[in-house]
Amino acid sequence: MSLRSDIRALLTDAVDAYRGSPAEGILRQELRSVDGPLRVAIAGRVKAGKSTLLNALVGEQIAATDAGECTRVVTWYSYGPRHAAWADPRPDGGAGILGSIHPGGGGGGGGPVEIPLCRAPGGAPVDLGAYAAEEVERLRVELPSEQLRRLTLIDTPGIASLSTEVSRRSHAFLVPGTGTEEEAQDEDQDGDDGGGADAVIYLMRHLHTTDVSFLEAFRQTGLRGTAPAHAVGVLSRADEIAPGQAESIDLARRVTAGMGRDPRLRALVQTVVPVAGLLAQCGSWLGEREFAALVSVAGQPAVDGVPLLLSVDRFRAAHPRIAAAVGDRSALLAGLGLAGLRIAVALIETGQVTDASGLVAELQQRSGLPELRALLERQFTDRADVLKAQTALRRLDAVLDAYPIRSAEALRTRRERIEAGAHALAELRLLGELRLGEADADVDDDQREAMELLLGAAGGDVTARLGLPPDTPAADVHAALRAALDHYRRLSENRLAPRPLRRAAATLRRTCEGLLAGNG
Repeated sequence: MSLRSDIRALLTDAVDAYRGSPAEGILRQELRSVDGPLRVAIAGRVKAGKSTLLNALVGEQIAATDAGECTRVVTWYSYGPRHAAWADPRPDGGAGILGSIHPGGGGGGGGPVEIPLCRAPGGAPVDLGAYAAEEVERLRVELPSEQLRRLTLIDTPGIASLSTEVSRRSHAFLVPGTGTEEEAQDEDQDGDDGGGADAVIYLMRHLHTTDVSFLEAFRQTGLRGTAPAHAVGVLSRADEIAPGQAESIDLARRVTAGMGRDPRLRALVQTVVPVAGLLAQCGSWLGEREFAALVSVAGQPAVDGVPLLLSVDRFRAAHPRIAAAVGDRSALLAGLGLAGLRIAVALIETGQVTDASGLVAELQQRSGLPELRALLERQFTDRADVLKAQTALRRLDAVLDAYPIRSAEALRTRRERIEAGAHALAELRLLGELRLGEADADVDDDQREAMELLLGAAGGDVTARLGLPPDTPAADVHAALRAALDHYRRLSENRLAPRPLRRAAATLRRTCEGLLAGNG
């Protein structure tokens, strides 16, 4: 059977074993999640640009980007036939100490309540109406977006917020506890989503101690605490690395390359990529009117000898000699930021773009969004089954620890057998050990990099695993696979090699055998 089938069967039997108990809800929701989209949370410190990035990934301005009530609530964005939103009231109505945030609807609040969803530019996307943020367990938004068919995106409140409760919401959701009875009862709800997230996109402006602490805590919730494959890092607002320079994203790529070599970060995320969120989401609002305003700005670079784009205040200032209206300039500033405006104006001045669609395409290409989408496809979507399996096994562990029953040991034995027998889990486990320095494989940096690539660090495609160009001829791919298999076979059988190295080589040998079988 496949890994998904094994997990489904295990969870089905676990649901039967815990029927009528508080843990049944946890297991039912995890069972529903096995066949659902991968759940990917977007996390980071306050003002990191989480909601802006979500808008870019979805393809429309749907997530609130200001500091309003909605940004204080965990919000799930999933595929649906129409634009609609629901609020799940907290069971206690918001009173008392804030507990874990779960996607199950309702509770003492009476179940999910459909709320207005405003799609007008500049308006609050979701109207909580009579609810305060503290009274809402979560928000759920459905959109007919193709981007959400395989990924459910979860917008989380800012970590290290000045509001302790707001920051705690993200920690409680992304770094869950071991499953208390209250947690189980809250989760025993209808719905398509399980608790927690399968993976995380973590936004940072630079590597802060808060970022390291959070990512370490998130990693520890993974299977045996050794799976950086659950997270990718994003250097956000990358257009501000070198404000106003068209090559700003290129400079940001050099920064992320250095961050990617940091051993602390390598142990916590698969990789780090730069993204300019405002540039990435410009396609959802920038049209011919906005382009015309930018053209007028480009045609009038200075007023009274002072550059118009010198500062935010200078650009916004009312002046009879400035052609673009104050309202239009304010909208451009809100949509692109000062750094993005400088890049857009430079593209127009140099003649690289001549219309709105050309500018949108150029800004999005420079934003880093295409690279991020490709990364999410390789690292998350293509390995969705194994990431969801790790989440399911972790949740089952929490239930078995919190609710010991007569059949718990049999369930635990089956769970261990699945983990031991699934090569995809073994690959991620070894990848984590290599990143954390726990493999003790006694190899140099080049050898470790080759091992990580073969384990899928840069994607699951056979050429990516071998470090070859995508258009490598099949015969050359086959020859490279045979050479890798021979190398790791000899290493795994070398009695003079250290035992940890032989164990790692045995896993890599099996990887090569599987790739050869699939590319014969």
